[in-house]
Amino acid sequence: CFHEDGLADSADGLGGGWSKSQILKIMTDSRVGTFGCAALGMFLLIKVQLLGALGASHWQLYDCSGAGPAIIVSQTVARLSAPYLIRTRDYIAEVGPKSPFYVFMVEAKYLVSWGRLVIATSFSLALACVMYGPIVSIVLITVVLFVAHLMGNKGDYLLGGVMGDFLGSTICVCEIAALTFISARSGIIATYLSICDEFDGQGFQLSNVYANSSIRATFQFLLLSLALKGWLTFVGPPDMYDREDNKEDKDTTSDSKDKDN
Repeated sequence: CFHEDGLADSADGLGGGWSKSQILKIMTDSRVGTFGCAALGMFLLIKVQLLGALGASHWQLYDCSGAGPAIIVSQTVARLSAPYLIRTRDYIAEVGPKSPFYVFMVEAKYLVSWGRLVIATSFSLALACVMYGPIVSIVLITVVLFVAHLMGNKGDYLLGGVMGDFLGSTICVCEIAALTFISARSGIIATYLSICDEFDGQGFQLSNVYANSSIRATFQFLLLSLALKGWLTFVGPPDMYDREDNKEDKDTTSDSKDKDN
């Protein structure tokens, strides 16, 4: 439950905080709030659902299936996100009840060298290869690192870097991403083959490709993501740094009034 605690604290901070200082203050609070409970409940429900969909474990070299191999692989590759973010992002010095435990992490960026990151990646890739073969494993590692990179960008924007709770939440998100890919890999391969067959045919039509339910759902998800990104960019709340500057200006004005009184 170590990383799940980070997921709950991160959800509370990102959901309830309006500025960077508020987010950090909420995240360092040891109590779990509404957003944290909701995120933790959704994480557990999605994880159980994905593992249940994978079914009974089947152990075979390069061609494993079921929940057992998926648990081992997803737990391993998801933790690759932590050294990746520690190496590529700034670590925020924490305050609060958990700060003595995380104080050494400020210097961890210099301990996690690129060589050690390559070793961690190689180990994760090798384990996944033993379970699922090289092609699936390469795609799986790519998916996890891509999700970790997106989370790192979000951490830079909201927090100015990463911290222990945020690393834990990233591991949980990457674990769900890995389980989702593992459970959907057969459908992805079947969809890819159907597209290849459509291109090889003489009468290729885009409508035939869009008629595939998996492709249509993916296309609609991408459109929805682009629309949400556009709304957040052009219509949504002020930029995080503008919020922080406004908060500092208000605090300065308030202090000045207090001194005048």
